[in-house]
Amino acid sequence: MSDSSESKRLWRTAGIVAGVGLLVLIPLVWLAVRMSNDAHQRRVMAANESTALSSLASIQAAEQLYLEAYGQYATFPQLVEAGVFQAPLAGDALVSGGYTFALKVRPKTDAAGSFYSVNADPQRSGGRDATGRRHFYIDSEVTGIRYNEERPATASDKPRPSMQEY
Repeated sequence: MSDSSESKRLWRTAGIVAGVGLLVLIPLVWLAVRMSNDAHQRRVMAANESTALSSLASIQAAEQLYLEAYGQYATFPQLVEAGVFQAPLAGDALVSGGYTFALKVRPKTDAAGSFYSVNADPQRSGGRDATGRRHFYIDSEVTGIRYNEERPATASDKPRPSMQEY
């Protein structure tokens, strides 16, 4: 009888140790998975921001080409139609790489020259599923790309740092 009760006691102790081990192990595994997902999401956001910057540079070049050819700046459909820009358009906006690009054009008049501005904003800028954290801005009168981390960027926001400033 004593061997049987000793065996039961050992099995019960082993069960308690295993249960406590699982109570510790499960949250640690959950935490590791969550940290991995966060790191992956940060890499996705960085890639989306990099793609947005590249797209803005392409838009600037296309607008300059169009200006030289037609004497004024163009909307996205006009740029695509002229063959100086290729992009999947959603109406008058460009949606690419987690960012929405809104292009505004002021036509040339007798009083003022042609003008354009582009806002590149993350499709989702807050929370765990954000597609980017920075908002970007370019226009025909501002040198460089402006950015803001809290709201859509404007011409008065700070310029994007150069590689030497990182």
